[in-house]
Amino acid sequence: MALRALTLLLVLPLLAGCARCGRSEKVAEGVRPVAVVNGEPIGVEALRRELALDRPGTEVKAEPPTAELRRRVLDGAVDRLLLLQQARARQLVAGPEQVERALLRLRAEYPGTHFDDLLAQEKLSAAELQARLRDQLTLERLLAEEVFPRITVSDEELRRWYDEHAAEFDTPEQVRVRQVVVRTREEAVRVRDELRRKPQAFAEVARRASMGPEARNGGDLGFFGKGSGMPEVFDACFTLPLQKVSDVTPSPYGFHVFQVTERRPAARRPFAEAAPALKERLLRERRTRAQEEYVAALRQKAQITVDQKLLDALAP
Repeated sequence: MALRALTLLLVLPLLAGCARCGRSEKVAEGVRPVAVVNGEPIGVEALRRELALDRPGTEVKAEPPTAELRRRVLDGAVDRLLLLQQARARQLVAGPEQVERALLRLRAEYPGTHFDDLLAQEKLSAAELQARLRDQLTLERLLAEEVFPRITVSDEELRRWYDEHAAEFDTPEQVRVRQVVVRTREEAVRVRDELRRKPQAFAEVARRASMGPEARNGGDLGFFGKGSGMPEVFDACFTLPLQKVSDVTPSPYGFHVFQVTERRPAARRPFAEAAPALKERLLRERRTRAQEEYVAALRQKAQITVDQKLLDALAP
């Protein structure tokens, strides 16, 4: 897994509007913070690190961050700090055992020394990693106890949504196709003529002659619908009778000969089959909106000051 993926794991993936936010930190005496949230500072170094995380790649980092990016990163840091303050007020703090278990799960994703190598590359200490995990677990608990319990989707709502968006559950006609693809038209014509004499040998010929990666599977491309891949090449399969061998069809990758082995008519996914995934989708959308509304309410009650000149001058 790439370094970027590790970074995202460390910084609150459940908060739609607060990912990669900076943590509150002590600010040295005489050093101005970029922002103060209910008396707690967000320091320059913390925000600078988050700007760097938001700008992967050395070429991008060489350019100064835009005003929009600086503001977005600061807003995320403010939102995160507001949530941490709320969690502390509710005495919802992740314990050492929870943090240790999360650390072990995270480390298990990286074999050998990859985990330590990534932390070293990120310049992230073990203490900072544990602090980030503690914050993440704390905020997950806050959301689970104060926001998510009131989010529900009833069976009636599911049914109504399904009926009002029925077209989203329509599956178009699909065909299952085998192909032989070769480099020249002459070779393709020879393959076509051989297969028209003996169409039942299509899989054998594909394994022997085709240069496509699916050759090992007898040329089986699986099921696909109209408009898939290169429509100008593959849509011809929808007029081909079952088990018949097509004419030679050119493409930028060579010359193709097709055989349709199965058809699936257009159909609508039944409600009972669609309901579990639909319910999860609606819950996810409602949780996202609830999180945004929860943070907005915290902002309305908060005292937030921003040093705009310091923010404008900020760079990773």
